[in-house]
Amino acid sequence: MESEQKHHQKAGFPLLVVEGNKDHQLLIGYCLRAKIPQAEPIFASTVQETLSFLELAFAHQKTFPRLVLLDFYLPDLTDGLKLMNQLRTRYPLLPIIILSSQPEQGLVNKAYQLGANSFLGKPKSLEEWEHMFQSLREYWFNTVTLSSYSLITSGEE
Repeated sequence: MESEQKHHQKAGFPLLVVEGNKDHQLLIGYCLRAKIPQAEPIFASTVQETLSFLELAFAHQKTFPRLVLLDFYLPDLTDGLKLMNQLRTRYPLLPIIILSSQPEQGLVNKAYQLGANSFLGKPKSLEEWEHMFQSLREYWFNTVTLSSYSLITSGEE
């Protein structure tokens, strides 16, 4: 088991980034390459792109993401909240981290009520972005054990 986890740390893995802001997509892509180079980011900017990708990826489990970074504003908060609800219904064990420029307590509480695994405020500077992704790598890929979707069935079945 331990050697399998070490293999996952070195092997590339898909990471889904659901972000409507193109500038933030660039920042996230840069930080992933710099701090989590084994991550293979897949970007989606809408609810429909996200659901379409996940449905296809679930059918071909090798491309199913090990983690999702989700901004609720797609561009409207209502879209992101609906997407979160759909993700939890269809893929209940998929780890989801919310990234938000507006980390008000009410939104944080709503994210956790809907099943988010973490909620992070978006940084203001490149240095802060890099530090956040360093921390993400340490926690999500070096500390916790993530589930393997090859053994998980969809909530729809």
